Amino acid sequence: MESFGVHCLRHLKIKLAAALDILHMYRIYGLQLLMEDTWKRIRFPAVLRVFWLTRLTAQAVVLTYVVKMAETNTEEKFYLISWENCWELVCSLIISGCDSTLTVLGMSAVISSIAHYLGLGILAFIGSTDEDDKRLGFVAPVLFFILALQTGLSGLKPEERLVRLSRNMCLLLTAVLHFIHGMTDPVLMSLSASHVSSFRRHFPVLLVSACLFILPVLLSYILWHHYALNTWLFAVTAFCVELCLKVIVSITVYVLFMIDGYYNVLWEKLDDYVYYVRSTGNIIEFIFGVIMFGNGAYTMVFESGSKIRACMMCLHAYFNIYLQAKNGWKTFINRRTAVKKINSLPEVKGSRLHEIDDVCAICYHEFTTSARITPCNHYFHALCLRKWLYIQDTCPMCHQKVYIEEKENANISNNGFVAPNENPIEVAEEAAEAAHEINEDNDSTDSDDDDCVAEHQNETLNVDSDSLGD
Repeated sequence: MESFGVHCLRHLKIKLAAALDILHMYRIYGLQLLMEDTWKRIRFPAVLRVFWLTRLTAQAVVLTYVVKMAETNTEEKFYLISWENCWELVCSLIISGCDSTLTVLGMSAVISSIAHYLGLGILAFIGSTDEDDKRLGFVAPVLFFILALQTGLSGLKPEERLVRLSRNMCLLLTAVLHFIHGMTDPVLMSLSASHVSSFRRHFPVLLVSACLFILPVLLSYILWHHYALNTWLFAVTAFCVELCLKVIVSITVYVLFMIDGYYNVLWEKLDDYVYYVRSTGNIIEFIFGVIMFGNGAYTMVFESGSKIRACMMCLHAYFNIYLQAKNGWKTFINRRTAVKKINSLPEVKGSRLHEIDDVCAICYHEFTTSARITPCNHYFHALCLRKWLYIQDTCPMCHQKVYIEEKENANISNNGFVAPNENPIEVAEEAAEAAHEINEDNDSTDSDDDDCVAEHQNETLNVDSDSLGD
């Protein structure tokens, strides 16, 4: 009994340590990475994949033999099957491959492998090394399984199951294309911003971007010529249009950065143009998100409502509508605040600009058109200082506060602020003269104080000597 109790206690300690490790990983890495790590360690996808492929192979051999035996034409070779029978065989295998929850999980594991190697191939082709972009093998099967549960795929009739599976695959394809765009967009922006001139470096990313634009158009064209308008077709089309819009925005920003690098001159309006292009794309994307939410609500109320669909709609409303609107509004407020701060600073143009004889401390380029002066008398490009003010409200050189409210300006007189109609050089000279006069006054005051102290010490000594004499 004692050994049994010790064994149980040891087993309990091991379980407790494992639970603490899982809790520690959840706090550090989050729920998604914890699920991915657990999914990989138990090798559950490999088991499901082997099960599904083995089952599919066995069924294919049996069905092939049955179909061949049923054929009346004996002149053909035994191992050849007609195209019509071959297509029916493939459809039967696909239908039986998702006839239960376990087989749906096995198909998800196969999709996981395909998506994983597809993502690795695209990353190698475009030259990206970002570790976060390697999660396509986890995102694609999870989305497929959720779609299968949401539509009740395994419980449908064989004919309906094949149609529903094809629709789910179309939705999954659009989602995968969106994920691939998220992989290519940072690479495209980094190439354009770093002014890399090698055509071999740009061609793979541009080719993938072109494919991301052509494939959704081709998919929408094919679907609209074979299916009537319904909620599913509307959703696929909306996702395709949204993807094309994202590609157009990325290419437009890429072209703007390439033009800026080609002329090798500071383009102060570049940041405004990039902001306008991305804001337009985000607004249209937000509108599509709201439309998709309405389409999902209509589907849930009038076609096929379920708890999983309701949960997915709630997640869509939070991540794709609420958070996107919140982040967009926050960016707008930050930008408007930064522009307000920049406009409050005095601007130097024309002949006065040549008297500066200095460069911008942020980009190290010369001042060609104009410069902004901070209250601490430092010169910057308006564009460079605006980007800096997105991060913090201090001078990049001396870390003093750049923007001072009007109430504070009334109470502060010697902060170095230059009015727009005043010459900053003259103001600086006047400030230096005032400081020199203050120093002279302080010196004279100090000398007077020293004389008083000396006289006081002499009187003290005289009094002491008199007292000693007495």
